[in-house]
Amino acid sequence: TILGYPTITDADIDRNPGILQQFDKVIMLHNEYVTRAMFDAITNHPNVLYLYPNALYAEIEVDYVNETITLIRGHDYPPEDPVANGFDWEYDNTHPYEYDVECSNIEVYKIRNGWMTTCYPDILFLLDTEQLFKLLKLIKAL
Repeated sequence: TILGYPTITDADIDRNPGILQQFDKVIMLHNEYVTRAMFDAITNHPNVLYLYPNALYAEIEVDYVNETITLIRGHDYPPEDPVANGFDWEYDNTHPYEYDVECSNIEVYKIRNGWMTTCYPDILFLLDTEQLFKLLKLIKAL
């Protein structure tokens, strides 16, 4: 657990997508590359905070035996049918928010299954304690 919150790995969700249903709230970090099972589990959960823009951007396949990850779709792949977001996700907020790393005016806005942020908050976590506490209070209230 981190800050009193249990953590779940991408592999945990991929192997057991129903695991998310035991939680009232899911806080996602920068989960850019996900399997279809993960995408479906996350987007079907009713209360997700997408803490970083660019989440759920590319579809991958994982081979746990050979320990490989294969890009299936996204990042302009496959070349014969290039697509940016591998899931054609209507809530993809990569552009323009992924490159706002100063995060001086973070906003959180509602989507169908939760909330999204308008910047990449790493610097905020390290340098701006006032904004960080504001965000932590908001997360607790969601």
